Amino acid sequence: MATPIPENQAPFDVEQLVRRTSGRLLAGGTRDGVGAGITTDSRAVRPGSLFVALRGEVHDGHAFLAAADAQGAAVVVVDERADASVVKNAAVVVVADTLVAWADIAAGHLEAWRAASPARKPVLAITGSAGKTTTKEMVASLLALRGAVRKTQGNLNNRIGLPATVLTLDASVAYAVLEAGMSLPGEMAELGRVARPDVATIVNVGLAHAEGVGGREGVAREKGALYQYLAEGGTAVVNVDDEHASGEVRRAASPRVVGFGKDPAAAYCLLGREPSGTHATVRLRTPSGERIVRSPFVGEAHALDLACALACAEAVAAPFSGEEIERALSAMRLEGRGTLHVLPDGTWVVDDSYNANPMSMRASLASLRETAGDRRIVAVLGEMRELGDFSAAEHDALGDEVAKLGVRLLISCGGEMDRAATRAEAAGVEVARGKDAADAGKLAIARVSGKDVVLVKASRGVRAERVVEALLQDRSK
Repeated sequence: MATPIPENQAPFDVEQLVRRTSGRLLAGGTRDGVGAGITTDSRAVRPGSLFVALRGEVHDGHAFLAAADAQGAAVVVVDERADASVVKNAAVVVVADTLVAWADIAAGHLEAWRAASPARKPVLAITGSAGKTTTKEMVASLLALRGAVRKTQGNLNNRIGLPATVLTLDASVAYAVLEAGMSLPGEMAELGRVARPDVATIVNVGLAHAEGVGGREGVAREKGALYQYLAEGGTAVVNVDDEHASGEVRRAASPRVVGFGKDPAAAYCLLGREPSGTHATVRLRTPSGERIVRSPFVGEAHALDLACALACAEAVAAPFSGEEIERALSAMRLEGRGTLHVLPDGTWVVDDSYNANPMSMRASLASLRETAGDRRIVAVLGEMRELGDFSAAEHDALGDEVAKLGVRLLISCGGEMDRAATRAEAAGVEVARGKDAADAGKLAIARVSGKDVVLVKASRGVRAERVVEALLQDRSK
C-alpha cells in the first residue's frame, strides 16, 4: 500500500514561486498569492493553499484544476499544455514541467529552512540497493536521541515523495533524514538536487531497478548522483567493501570521506557478530572507540547497516555510547522489513515482504539461517521485479542459493520465482508452487508447522504481505 503524502504548512508567495520555478504568471487571480500548504492532491487543497498539477500514468492533476480553484487554492501551478481557463480565482503559474517545479519548490523550502537557523541544520540522504530503509530508520532513531527528527515515511523516496517530506520541515525540526530511491534514469540526480545533503551515503549497489540502466555498473552510476549533490564541506559515508558504491564518491566535490565495512581500513569497522536466536551481539570499531551492542537484528547485512548509520549520525552529532545505540535500535519499528512474528503455535514468521532484489534476498536468507537454530527453514518467495534482461539468470541463481543456505521448503508465489523453485527442487529442496501470493498463503497454512521459521519476501507488486496476514490470521484462532 502506498504511503499517504503528508500535509504541510510550507509558506509561499507567488512572486517567489515564479522565480524558483522559472515560470510565468499567466493570471493573477482574485485571491492573495500568499499562503501556506503546498500539495499535489486536489482533495487536500484548503483555502489559501498551493496546488501543483502533476501528470501521472493514471491520474492527471490538470483534470482537477477547477476543483482546486473551487476549494480555495490561492495559486495553481500548471504546464504549457493545460487549459487554465477553468481557473477563475486562483493565480496561475505556468511552468515547463510541473514535476520539476515540484522539486524546485521543495528545494527552495529546504534552503529557507536551513537559512532560518543560526546554525546550519543538517540534511542526511541515504540510498542503496538493499538496506537503505533500515539504515535510514537507524540514523533517524539515533539522531532522535539528540533532537527532533523529520524522516522519510514508508515509500516516499521518489520524485514526488522526497519533496513532499522536505516540505514538512519547520522550525521544530533539528535533523532531516531522507531516503532516496531510484527506479528510472536521472531520478537520483533530481532527488540530490532537492536535498543537497550534508551527509550522503550509498549503502551498497546491487541489481535493484536495473532495468534500463545497464546492470550493476549502471545502478552505481545512477545512485552515485547523490554524492555529486553533496553540500560543500559535506560528509560522504562510503561502503569500503563495495567497489561499485565506493567508486562513485569521486563525483563529490572535496568531500570529507568516512568509510564503513568489514575492511580493517574502515573508520566504522564491523569487527564481529555473535548471533543468538532473535538477537545478535555486534562489535564495532569507531573513531571514538569500540562499541559492543546487543542488536535485535540478526544478520550481517543489518550489522553493516548499523555501521553505516552510526557513521552518518556521528557526522553531525556527538558520538553515541553503546547504551544509546541499543536504546535507538530497540525503538525502531520496521514493518515488512524483517519483522519477526512469534505465533501462538510456536511458528516464527519473518515478514520481509516489503520489497526484494537479488542482494536483499541473499541477505535475508543468510540471516534466516542464523536465526533458525534447530528449526526447519521455510521460504515463501515471490519474484524479483524490474531486473530486465538479468531476471532469468538472477532467479535461477537464487534457486541455487536457496538450496545452499539450507531452506527445506520453498513455496513460490508464481511468476519468475517458479524458475528459482525449479532450480531449488533439482538440488533437493521440497517445493510448492502457488499461482500468486494469496495461493502461496494457503499453501503455507497447510504446510508450515510450529517448529518452522518462515521467511516471506518478494518485490512490492507481488503483495507477499498477504502470506503473512494469512499465517497470522490462521494461527491466531
